[in-house]
Amino acid sequence: MSQTALFSRRLLFVVGKGGVGRTTVALSLALAAARVGKKVLLIELEGARSLERAFHALRDAPDSPPELERISLEVVDGQSSLEEYLALVVPVRRLLDTIFKSAIYQYFVAAAPGLKELMAIGKIWFEAERKERDGSGPDLVIVDAPATGHGIQYLSMPQAAAETFTVGLVHREAERVAGLLRNGSRTGAVLVTLPEEMPANEAVEMAAALEDIGMSLSLMVVNQYHEPPCEPPELAALEAGLLSGDVDPAIREDLMQTLDAARAEVEWAALNEAQVIRLEQQLGARMALLPYLFCEEFSSEQVGQVADNLTAELAVAPAPSREDS
Repeated sequence: MSQTALFSRRLLFVVGKGGVGRTTVALSLALAAARVGKKVLLIELEGARSLERAFHALRDAPDSPPELERISLEVVDGQSSLEEYLALVVPVRRLLDTIFKSAIYQYFVAAAPGLKELMAIGKIWFEAERKERDGSGPDLVIVDAPATGHGIQYLSMPQAAAETFTVGLVHREAERVAGLLRNGSRTGAVLVTLPEEMPANEAVEMAAALEDIGMSLSLMVVNQYHEPPCEPPELAALEAGLLSGDVDPAIREDLMQTLDAARAEVEWAALNEAQVIRLEQQLGARMALLPYLFCEEFSSEQVGQVADNLTAELAVAPAPSREDS
């Protein structure tokens, strides 16, 4: 999928297990979209505010990218979304405060199954539809969803609510939200993983769960991909040269350590490539490979690098799908 096709959607959910770089990819996608003129709303959904911290750190950095001006951030959680909705239907502030402070309301919010998830996704739907409704909304909403299982719980809740409440307001609103999530031309999922066995296994399970709820897997991002610095025969030739008597002993040890590091990187690259091939065979999804970044500290500079790499990957022609092979 090209950059143009991906960013033509109204809503993108960035999903994946914890620790795969999901939040960094969400922020990088927003930067890439802003670079092509999109007005982007980034939403952190019930998170630990890691996206919020990363966004503000990038904004406050000396080399803050100018396209950040086209990106806004909002943290969405179910309870605040419910209270925002009630504020629309209960215009009397004093009465509203009484409702929010009541023990019955607090118990209801805590006990009602799926209510907070439904209201949070409903809030996201509202933001995604605002552009068409009154022209004031963003061109693209990018959501940093919770990790794996919790993220699927959010995404499946509108359809579950529509099936539970077969008539009435809740059914109609839930069906409208579920319809947007199932509409592949307007909504897509970006699945982030690592090229390692366990994360790849979870990515396959996540893709199946997305398919079960009717969502389109628009892009798979394989993060921290090791690329081989050279081929094994080149390593063997270098080692033979170092072990010969032609190398100054004063630098041989340092060169051997460098060679060991290169050998380890070649081994990592082979393992990563095997997982990428497996994901391609099992899922056939459009894939973007983001190289492993060697750095002491991940900063705003690295976020910019990830955005650059992601933009470059999206510009590459799609690989053949399983149906084409």
